[in-house]
Formats: sequence, structure tokens, C-alpha cells
Amino acid sequence: MRAARLYGPADIRVEEVPAPDEPGPWQAIVSPLWSGICGTDIKEYTGHGGSAESVAHPLTGYSGLPLTLGHEFSARVEAVGSRIENVTVGDEVAVYPLIHCGACQACLRGEYQICRIKAWNGLSSPWGGFGEKVLVEHYQLSPLAGIPSTAGAVIEPAAVALNAVERARVIPGDTVFVAGAGAIGMLSMLAAKASGAAAVHVFEPNPKRAALIERLGGLPVPAEAASDLPSYLMDATGGLGVDVAIDAAGKPAANETVVASVRPGGTIGIPSVHPGPIMFDVRRLTRNDLTVVGSVGYTRRAWDKTLELTRAGVLPIESVVTSKIALDDITTKGFDVLSQPSDELKILVQVNK
Repeated sequence: MRAARLYGPADIRVEEVPAPDEPGPWQAIVSPLWSGICGTDIKEYTGHGGSAESVAHPLTGYSGLPLTLGHEFSARVEAVGSRIENVTVGDEVAVYPLIHCGACQACLRGEYQICRIKAWNGLSSPWGGFGEKVLVEHYQLSPLAGIPSTAGAVIEPAAVALNAVERARVIPGDTVFVAGAGAIGMLSMLAAKASGAAAVHVFEPNPKRAALIERLGGLPVPAEAASDLPSYLMDATGGLGVDVAIDAAGKPAANETVVASVRPGGTIGIPSVHPGPIMFDVRRLTRNDLTVVGSVGYTRRAWDKTLELTRAGVLPIESVVTSKIALDDITTKGFDVLSQPSDELKILVQVNK
């Protein structure tokens, strides 16, 4: 089979590699249809990663380079083990890429996203979504059942966004601010709207992304407000502040803004990955009775709910897809583009037809 494999910074090669063996009783082999390029993948490509394993992973045994990337993907079922009943050969699925041990205290509580030794397809597994075949466990198979395979490749980042919104306790009628409109920020806006938010303000300096925010029902913060976002948001909310502020940018300035923009008693959600420790205005947190919540990945409930909301047409996640490319173009039209400032938001790679 063919796979796009990372050998090092700025070095991805599409090459022939061995295909997976026959699946075990609780496993399946799937053929990825569409795979999304994630910001995490870009960090590995530019050499600023930290998510790929450098030593043998205790759950999968895989480590090092070359690595088949890709953890956001839809697929077609090619072979199933004897104990699998929820899908059959030919079904299209979204692949839940979080591999968990099932035995640690977190897993026993159903909190697979914080499994002590969790692994990911495309980062700490032999199999990734940019390969033509992937061996998966039974619990990783989520039937699309009417969801287009292109949208199926966006379920994973959409689940990240929905989990962040739910962790931040967005409820109907809330006013929300999202800092940054990359894929997670844009999907967080959609998730907040699907959760009943009355208004979702989004700051994004890229004019094309700002136009998309408006088309999707968000409220782009005017470019001239960039020098003092908290004042703009205070004015927009009658001097109160937003109910929930979400840092989807992962920059110190964004974090300062969300803390300064939320109302007394409000909530700050942080799904973004900051490169290192940052300072918080702890006095403001205390005196304004604020809640700060981090979110990593997604709960299984958030994953399943993302599928249901997408299927029902409530969460138009495919709207964040800006380009679709062939596997052979993954470097020049994908990774090279996204590793630089770009109008692109989510690029999908067609792995199989």
C-alpha cells in the first residue's frame, strides 16, 4: 500500500509500505477516504512537534520516524474481525483515533481522553490516515450513516471544539467570544451556535476567514478593534463582558484577552495548546469569580454527539473545508501551504476513492 510518511522536518515521502495483516476478532481494516491535515501534523512537519513518540509507546510499541501521519479521517471498511457487529464491509465510518488502554483509572471512569498511556493513530501508532490501509480497534469505528465522507474527515477536530464548548458550559442565550479562527476556533464558533449561544464574537485578522465567520452566522470583530479587544467586547455587551471566552489561538495575547473580556462569574475555556507556561491575572480570576477550564481532545460523549449533530444538519462542519487535494500533492499543496500564513483553513487529502 502507499502512505505519506514523515521522515523529518520538511520531509514527507509518499511511498510503498507493508499493509496491515488480517484483523483480530475485535479489529477491522479500513481504507481512508479523506484525511485532514491538522495543526499538530504541521508542528511535526516544521520540527516544532512534540506529539509524535520518540521512544516505544507502551500501548502500541511504535516510535520514531518514519511516521505515517493523519488522525482526522473518514474511511471505508475493508475487513472485519469475527466479533465486530456494528459495521460490515463497505460501510463508511469516521475513525475515532484515540487508542486507550481500557484498564487505568481514567479509562475505568470512561475518561479515555486522559488515559494514562493513550495513543493516537498518526502520531503514536504504526497506522495513520495518510496511508491507504489502517488497522483499527472495534471502538474506533463510528458509522457515518448518511454523513458525507468529506464531513466525516472533520468529525475529529469538530469533536475537539464541541468538547471545549461543553467544558466551558455554553448554554442557550449566552454571549461567547472566540479568540482565533483557525479550524478549532471556527468549529468552536459553530459548536457554540449549535449549543444555543445568542451571539458569538470571533477575532480573526485574516479577512477571508473573517468573511467566512460572518457567512456562518458569527460576529467578526472589526480589524480596527484589534488594539483593544476587551474594550470592544465590553461595549458590545453593554459593559458586562461575554458569558464565555474561548482561547483557540494558543498565544499569550489571546489568553490575556479572554481573561479580560469575560463577565464576572463567567467562564474561560482553553482548548488551544500553548507552547509553554503563561501568566494569569489571578487577582481577576479571584475577584471576578471566574472559572477556567482546559480541554484536551474530546470525551466519547462529545465524539458521538458531534456525529449526531452533524447528521442532523445542526453542525455544518464541512463548511471549514477550504481545499481538497490528492495524496501525491500532500506536501506542495498541503503541508507547505499550511506551514506558512495562508487563507486555507482545513485541507482534506483524498487517500482512496
